[in-house]
Amino acid sequence: MGAQGVTSAGPNSVHTMVIDKDGAPVKPPAPTLSGNGQAAPQPNALDPLGIGKASLEVWQSLLAHPQGLIEAQSEFAARWMDLAARSWAPPGNKPAPLIEPAAGDARFKHPAWSENPGFDALKQGYLLATKAMLDGVDRAEGLDADTKARVKFFAKQFCDAMSPTNVAFLNPAVIEETLRTGGANLQRGIANVAEDLAENNGRPALVDKKAFSVGKNVATTKGSVVYRNDLIELIQYTPTTETVFERPLVITPPSINKFYILDLQPANSLIKFALDAGVQTFVVSWRNPDASYARTSWEDYVELGPLSAARVAAGITGSSDVNAIGYCIGGTMTAELLAYLARTGEKLINAVTFLAALTDFAEAGDLRAFLSDDAIAYLEKKMDEDGVLDSSEMADTFNMLRSNDLIWNVAVNRYLLGKDAPAFDLLYWNSDATRLPAAMHKYYLRHMYRNNDLAKRDVLELRGTPIDLGRVKNDVFCVASREDHIAPWRAVYRMTQLFSGDTRFRLANSGHIAGIVNPPGSGKGLYFAAPSNPPDPEAWLGLAEERRGSWWTDWLEWLAPRSGERVPAPAALGSERFAPLEAAPGSYVLQKS
Repeated sequence: MGAQGVTSAGPNSVHTMVIDKDGAPVKPPAPTLSGNGQAAPQPNALDPLGIGKASLEVWQSLLAHPQGLIEAQSEFAARWMDLAARSWAPPGNKPAPLIEPAAGDARFKHPAWSENPGFDALKQGYLLATKAMLDGVDRAEGLDADTKARVKFFAKQFCDAMSPTNVAFLNPAVIEETLRTGGANLQRGIANVAEDLAENNGRPALVDKKAFSVGKNVATTKGSVVYRNDLIELIQYTPTTETVFERPLVITPPSINKFYILDLQPANSLIKFALDAGVQTFVVSWRNPDASYARTSWEDYVELGPLSAARVAAGITGSSDVNAIGYCIGGTMTAELLAYLARTGEKLINAVTFLAALTDFAEAGDLRAFLSDDAIAYLEKKMDEDGVLDSSEMADTFNMLRSNDLIWNVAVNRYLLGKDAPAFDLLYWNSDATRLPAAMHKYYLRHMYRNNDLAKRDVLELRGTPIDLGRVKNDVFCVASREDHIAPWRAVYRMTQLFSGDTRFRLANSGHIAGIVNPPGSGKGLYFAAPSNPPDPEAWLGLAEERRGSWWTDWLEWLAPRSGERVPAPAALGSERFAPLEAAPGSYVLQKS
């Protein structure tokens, strides 16, 4: 696919061109399927992700070097016997627990798990068994770190599924609710099972989707679509102040979700926060591609996304350049674009903010469990058949990264406690994902996650131009989140060592979304800041000071002096050339998977 080079300027027109640095339309080069140039292994239909193969390697190692296995089992048996003896201790002489749930593990929060000797013993026995299984994998000798990490990840998934909290007659919260309601909770749970089978492909519903409507109670900030091509709509927002900074801000959100994570509701909208500070704000709204976009490439996404958006925003505002935000994969695209501009000499982007964005994928966290050669071959074969990676498959993967919170706790609440799905704006957005074209996603998996090529000098190319992040000299404000399972903060931090400009790193105290969507008025703000960026992220953390409040305020203080002079706010959105097409939030955001 890609833009077709068609231009028009009337109020009912559709702008489908890529904009060059002189403002002229250009037709992008024909996209090509991406890969690593090597024949991929054929996927195993019985073990498509290679989990069984990796597990067999662990067992073979343990059997070849049985000492580690014997030690692990002996330690587990001794602690199990100790636990059995402790469970008979008099109530007034209860010993300290042998093991406690990990920080943030809410499965055992009911008081009975600590106060009732039987439930306490069950909890500790389960936790000890889980620890023994994971420790056993660690003791396997002669295996690479990726194989161990992959087996540990899926072993943990099995242990999570086997938790006593998932069994009605072993969960004190369910027993208590069943007695209180006379079993009505289980009756409601059966109804919820039927509802999820009919309306949610059998997955436990995370959110009440009927409670929200895009453009009505989420994504409500006023603005207009001022540009459209085959992959994006560009939204310009209506200023809320009499004067504005002359240099606009262009936001590139993740292409696997809708843009309104940054505009959920007025109280937690980063877009509204920027507008109220006088920042002229534009955001990319990605299309939800279908199978006809199968050959749309990573290069198409960079060109039709952040590159074209920056040129249009500069043209509308009359600014010679723009400030930019790149969130998650949108940040990865933005980083590559910066390196391209640095090499071509085009002065299009000034200061840049990265939100939970990876540029070095060497330590990309638990997602690597899904990226063995077998798993990639399976995904590529499936994408070749379907033309896209379906949003539900991505959602399942991300949910497994926090399976206790996003799978099992939801199932317990829905099916055993009989609770309704919550009406929560963030979870609604999380369920409103987009598909990704086969060619684009193949490139992303192999060149970013598998080969880590973006962090290497002159390995990747954009429009035939070699990419070297070391040439990027822009001022950068980088935000990561301490509990991020998708973009681990230590991996995000590595961009401070790749760029050559002034990079300011901030560490929020939550996850991939909650750490970013954390407005000043929430009362929950907490982040870390340090005066310099040593090579080791642990050294940075040792230098960092804890700050109460939201990083948004800190960011705005950084952005303001990099945004030019204050000028009168524009009387109308768009320009003669880029007339408004329709009101925000536009049409692309409404496309469902």
